[in-house]
Amino acid sequence: MITIQVNKKEMSVESDCTAEKLLEILGYSPRSSVWINGRQLLLKEYSKTVLKDQDQVKVLRILGGG
Repeated sequence: MITIQVNKKEMSVESDCTAEKLLEILGYSPRSSVWINGRQLLLKEYSKTVLKDQDQVKVLRILGGG
C-alpha cells in the first residue's frame, strides 16, 4: 500500500495502482482530467501511469453543458 493525496485528502491505494484504476475506485468518469504532481496526464497515459508514494493527485470532473 502507498499513501497519496487526492484533491488534498490523504488516501491509501495498492502500490500498482494506475491513474485509470484510481478514477475507477473514486467513481469518476474515465475521461476526467488527472494531474499528478502538477503535470496533466493525457488520456492515453492513464492506464500506464503508476502512482507513487506521496504523489499529489488532482482530479477534475469534465462537465458538459452549454
